[in-house]
Amino acid sequence: MVDAERLRIGFFAVLLAVFAYLVVLIVHPFLTALLLALLLAVLLAPAQRRLAPRIGERVAAVTLVALSVGATAAVGAVLFAAAPAGLSDLSATLEGLSVPSAAERRVERLLGVEVPLGSIAESVPRRVGELLVGDLTGLVNATTDLFLGAVLFLFVLYYLLVDGDRLVDWVGERLPLDDATTERLREDAHRTTWAVLKGHGFVAVVQGAVAGTGLLLVGLPNVLFWTFVMMVLELFPVVGVAGVLGPAALWLGLQNRLFAAAFLVVYGATAVAVVDDYLRARVVDRGSSLHSATVLVGVFGGVYAFGAMGLFYGPIVVGLFATLVRVFDERYVDG
Repeated sequence: MVDAERLRIGFFAVLLAVFAYLVVLIVHPFLTALLLALLLAVLLAPAQRRLAPRIGERVAAVTLVALSVGATAAVGAVLFAAAPAGLSDLSATLEGLSVPSAAERRVERLLGVEVPLGSIAESVPRRVGELLVGDLTGLVNATTDLFLGAVLFLFVLYYLLVDGDRLVDWVGERLPLDDATTERLREDAHRTTWAVLKGHGFVAVVQGAVAGTGLLLVGLPNVLFWTFVMMVLELFPVVGVAGVLGPAALWLGLQNRLFAAAFLVVYGATAVAVVDDYLRARVVDRGSSLHSATVLVGVFGGVYAFGAMGLFYGPIVVGLFATLVRVFDERYVDG
C-alpha cells in the first residue's frame, strides 16, 4: 500500500514537472512582456487599491492601463521625434567638420603616429545603416513579436491589477511554510522590490533629468534625446550619466568652448552628484536599500538572464536571495 502511494506521488510529480517545462516553453518567448507587466502592476497597485472602492476593480484597472498606454505613447512619440535629429547630429559629429581633424592632430602629438579618425568615423553611419536595412525578414518577425507581446502585456497587466492580491494569497497558501515565515517573506519581497524601484529607477530618472539640464545650459542640441539616454545609462551603476556628460565635455573642448566644457564637468561633479546623494538618502528606506555591489551584480547579470527587464529584475532577484538566506538563518539555524 505504501509503495503504491509512493508510486502515485512519484508519477504525479513527474507529470507536474513535464507540464511545468511545457509552460516554460510557452511563456519564454514573451518573458519580457510578462516581466514588464508584473513590474508595472507593482507600481500601479497602490493606485488600484485607492480607485477600486470608488469606481470598481475592473473600471479602475482599465483606467490605469489606459493611462499607462497613453503616457508610454507620449514619451515614445517625443523620443521618436527627437531620436533622428540626435543620431543625425552624432553622425555629423563623427564625420567631423573640424572635430576629427582637431582630434587627429592631438592624438598624433600624443602618440607620435597617424590615426585616421576621420575615415573611421565616416564608416560608422554607413555600417549602422547596413545593419538596420540588411535583414528585412528579421524586421518583419520582430514587428510581429512586438505586436503579440504588446497585446499579451496589456491583458496580463489588467488581470494582475484586478486579481493581483488574490494571486499573491493563492501562492502564499501553497508554500510549505508556516504563516509567520510566509508573511515575513512577503513583506521583505515587497520592501526589496520598492527599494529597487525607488533607489534604482526613480533616482535614474531624476538624475538623468538634472544632467539633461546641464546639457541645456551649455547649449547642446537635442537635449530630450540625450536626457533619455542618460536616464537609461544611469541604470548601470558603473556608467551613469558620465557616459554622456564626459563625451559632451570633451566635444565642447575640441570645439574650443573651454568655459562650457569646464562648466559641464563642474556641474556633473557637484549638482548631479549632490542630487544623487540627497535622493538616495531621502527617497530610499535605509532599512531596505541594496548595497551598490548587489545592484551592480544584479544589473549586469539580470540583463544577460532576462534581457532589458533584467535592469530591474536582476537586483530584485539578488536582493530576494539575500532575504531568503537571512530568513532561513533566523528561522531554522538560530531557531
